Amino acid sequence: MPLTEFHGPYADLLYEYVSFRQALGFVVPPSTRRTLHHIADYLYTLPLVPEIIDRERADEIAAARAGESGRTRQSRFVALRQLCLWLRRCGYDSYVPPAGLVRARNDFVPRIVGEDEMARILEVAESGTLPWVPMVLKLLWCTGIRVGEASSLRVGDLDLSAETMYVAHAKNDRSRIIPISRSLASATAAYLDGHASDTRPEMWLFPGRPSSAHRNKVAVGNRLRMVYRDAGVLRPDGTPIRTHDLRHSFAVRALENMAARGWDVYVTLSLLSAYMGHANIFDTEYYLRLLPSAHQSIVDAEAPVSRAVFGGGPS
Repeated sequence: MPLTEFHGPYADLLYEYVSFRQALGFVVPPSTRRTLHHIADYLYTLPLVPEIIDRERADEIAAARAGESGRTRQSRFVALRQLCLWLRRCGYDSYVPPAGLVRARNDFVPRIVGEDEMARILEVAESGTLPWVPMVLKLLWCTGIRVGEASSLRVGDLDLSAETMYVAHAKNDRSRIIPISRSLASATAAYLDGHASDTRPEMWLFPGRPSSAHRNKVAVGNRLRMVYRDAGVLRPDGTPIRTHDLRHSFAVRALENMAARGWDVYVTLSLLSAYMGHANIFDTEYYLRLLPSAHQSIVDAEAPVSRAVFGGGPS
């Protein structure tokens, strides 16, 4: 949606807010632009007030709408709160809704894949006749990128000497450069040497048919589901895991590795968010689940505290 669609007495202020966000390096995705557009239209119908957004107006903007998902409402609330915080910074006495006032409820539980299961998946993939299949899986497992991001990589997006990968125009048009491991760089180099028919930078890493297009992400996902099935890596209902579960698994492993190194997880979540190409930290939090082994680690770490407070149990 073009930013010129802001109307009303606060249109210039909203343009200034968007420019401020962009100057900080944030992408203003279409969903946020739509929210700001609706806020501008709503305020246009009301009398001017010094706060611009008072509590009554904030509550009206954040109110649940018929047929709206909780996640959509939460996104609208986050955009509203960020705008109100900026208004406060600019000197307006704007009301700022409390953080966490609107939270999306999502009962979906992703299937977290363990390292032994991933080893089985790769073993099945490498026993097949399509060399691109294990290469895609290695990229997904080692970097946590989306399957659409992997399928649309160009040869020049990988700087194997610098051990980095450029993900161009991903979800919400967010581009990013991410580091990759030395082992993944070596595996990619071997794939290019042994199986790529054209290694010019502008060529697709996984060309489709015709080669002027990259492989379709849906077709890639369907092929990978066959691998998960043959490897016996299934969901509780007996169906193969989703390829997106590998992205969830990457986020969990990254969090556990940070915790094992003694890093402040709440601080490093912002780094993980940027690495995964999320628009905000709430998206990253949605990905985080603990493996069963991690639950036991937490119990073991907490046990001395429980004994000290409640007594009993082995010393």
